[in-house]
Amino acid sequence: MSIRTASPADHDYRRLREQYRDIFDDIARGELARESGRHLPFSPMETLRTRGFGALTVDSDDGGAGAGHETALRLLIDLAELDANTAHLARSQLIFVEHVRMQASAELRRKWFRHIIDGEWCGSALSEKTSAGLGDTSTKVWEDDAGSLLITGEKYYTTGTIFSTWTLVNAIVDKPLASRRVRRQRRRGDTGVTSASAARALALVRVRQPRVQVKDDWDGFGQRLTGTGTLEMKGAGVEDLLDPPPPNGLVPIHHEITLLALMAGIGRAALKEGIELTRNRSRVFNTGGGVRAREDDQLLGIIGELSAQQHTVEELVRAVGRDLDLAADAEAAGEEAATQRAELLREAGLAAQRAHVVIPRLVLDICTRIFDTLGASATSNELQLDRHWRNARTLASHDPAAFMARMIGDWEVNRVEPVPFLGVGETDDEETD
Repeated sequence: MSIRTASPADHDYRRLREQYRDIFDDIARGELARESGRHLPFSPMETLRTRGFGALTVDSDDGGAGAGHETALRLLIDLAELDANTAHLARSQLIFVEHVRMQASAELRRKWFRHIIDGEWCGSALSEKTSAGLGDTSTKVWEDDAGSLLITGEKYYTTGTIFSTWTLVNAIVDKPLASRRVRRQRRRGDTGVTSASAARALALVRVRQPRVQVKDDWDGFGQRLTGTGTLEMKGAGVEDLLDPPPPNGLVPIHHEITLLALMAGIGRAALKEGIELTRNRSRVFNTGGGVRAREDDQLLGIIGELSAQQHTVEELVRAVGRDLDLAADAEAAGEEAATQRAELLREAGLAAQRAHVVIPRLVLDICTRIFDTLGASATSNELQLDRHWRNARTLASHDPAAFMARMIGDWEVNRVEPVPFLGVGETDDEETD
């Protein structure tokens, strides 16, 4: 019989998990009190920042921890198990690192990796409550007479922004500035830039500056401590403009699979707490088997089913991480591996969307059915066991699985390529009564 040996990714995960064990433990100890009192996790965020967690996936050559995608996803699951809100903030930072990594300008990459290594975090401000069209934005960037970049607009779903040094803002660039961007980028040798591509950008905005206001006005019933609320910018300064990611690249897949990693962590937490309560439960129902919960075959069967579901969820997330690691390796191999990398990203995208179809269903089922092994006492506000379902349900609503299922079905039957989630907005249809 052969014994599976640990892979390099396994070694990296164990090394980094041990490195962050103490701060993860500290975050876990305060999670329930923060949830019940609605206290924003400024202290956990400061601990993660000072311990370099924001540079987890920055290459070691650039000063980071050099974690691969699978390793980072496993650590994100671990953190979400302990505190789903704080893990969501870490997700925004991990996504920012991927945005920086795909920039064509080596100078820009080096600059922002230095910011990240120095402990600076970036929130996300990509969405608006309403917009002119599907995926469009009303946020505008322009250049004043002194050559400074300025931005005006209002964003919502600004996860992590209130805790961060910077926030990443989806914006439209005005025509004069777009023309100048085209000329500058072409002088640097980027022949693929067009006026249309230069007109869209991701603005890096310092959070604490005049003409910027962040409101903690998120009123969702889950993920209540992520600072997900309104960002108002009125002629605020912009540090840099990043190119938006290509739709067939790694960043959209990373957006999706990190969201599913959060859900995997929530499922693990719900199952773990439910198992502990089941193990220690002494009261029995007269309609049951007449034995304690830990000895009841029916209740043990439920736990077994939920354990299998949770294992499946985590394996689906890790599998996409392995695909992304393979694609990253192919990119490092140079131009000769470009075709291979494109195919690997395609497979990773399909795997992520398939996972998106089933993971929300499995995790929400775990968060619900764990109550079937318990009694009414499990609904006590002191336990806050419902927070797992609320957090998972909120995350599952970000990008409905129904759309993923349709696209996967269209791919299987008609070979129509699925499209990644890139934005929301109004349709061009006229309203009818």
